[in-house]
Amino acid sequence: MARRGDSRSPLQKCIISTLLVAVHVVGQEICDKAKCPGPVTYYQDLNCTPVYNNSGDCCAREYNCSHLKELSKDKCYVNDNEYDIGEYLRDEDKNPCDIGCTCMSINNGTASFSCALVSCFLPGSQYCFYRNNHDDCCPTSYVCSEEERKNTTCEVDGKTYRDGDYFRPKSDPDTDCYCMPGYTGEIVEPFCRKLKRPYCSPLFKHAEKVRKNCAPVPYNSRIPLKYCSYGYRCQNANDTVIRKHDDSSIVFKEEIICQFGDLVLNIGEELAQGTGIDSICVKCVCEVPPFLTCKRLSDSECGLE
Repeated sequence: MARRGDSRSPLQKCIISTLLVAVHVVGQEICDKAKCPGPVTYYQDLNCTPVYNNSGDCCAREYNCSHLKELSKDKCYVNDNEYDIGEYLRDEDKNPCDIGCTCMSINNGTASFSCALVSCFLPGSQYCFYRNNHDDCCPTSYVCSEEERKNTTCEVDGKTYRDGDYFRPKSDPDTDCYCMPGYTGEIVEPFCRKLKRPYCSPLFKHAEKVRKNCAPVPYNSRIPLKYCSYGYRCQNANDTVIRKHDDSSIVFKEEIICQFGDLVLNIGEELAQGTGIDSICVKCVCEVPPFLTCKRLSDSECGLE
């Protein structure tokens, strides 16, 4: 039987090809890492490398954090720079609120930075606002002008900010920005400045938690792991794993396991809840290795309502 030829015109073929390319590009543009499973921001702050099932995937199957095993417990680390115990944080790695930061042996001999506690006293007023600059931790300018406050606005990521407001653009989350007169949408100084180190870097103050394979836990179930909105769930003597299979049939594949303290979990397995204060109403599952994905459950999910 004769094979039917393609009767489409060159113009039709061109249009179809263009649409296919457009669909592919749009598919790439709508990839939102914040919607991917696992503690994505935590992995990014640790400089772990994402591992994908397929090239072009939006979400990682797991992360390679093997570099963490090479770090010395007697050293502090910032931006791949190494600090000895007793050494002060250098200007090249210092953000404005990093005051008096010193590398110290704090918990069980693990080195981490300890910094001065900073509290900015900011009295409020209906028609007054604070203007920040990138060289100081606390605002240095107090402006009382209702007209100036109303006339200066900054449109960023679908939100409207007013003079003096702080924002962090989605396109460049490692940048601090302040709305002020003259802002046109460009991520440039004096409006924006790149951070010298990530504020939430786990190794900066919580190296011991990382070394012990603790899991980050959001303070609020509705807030993702960003802006340092998390604590830690660490192993205790009563912790047990809820297995998907009988113990006799467990097969651990080193490249796809989660580690929690000295416990090992396969994908889909979770920790038993309520074994300690930090595990009450907290669900931790092996989802995107090597760290567990934890979330704080609502009162209704915990049976507290």
